[in-house]
Amino acid sequence: MPKSPLLLLARIQQTFRLMVGVQDYTHYLAHMAAKHPEITPMDKKAFYRAAIDARYPGKSGKLSKCPC
Repeated sequence: MPKSPLLLLARIQQTFRLMVGVQDYTHYLAHMAAKHPEITPMDKKAFYRAAIDARYPGKSGKLSKCPC
């Protein structure tokens, strides 16, 4: 059990994001540092945009499926 309320909140937030198919940015940064140190990781905004685009591919940046 997490000892800090902020840690608990972060874990709950991570769980909800994973439930809807959005990867965790902190985990991504750790993966990039460990496995691909020569590549500059995406910033947070680009990371979430890439996650949404991968989940809901569309033409010219528009959603082709309802994200509901």
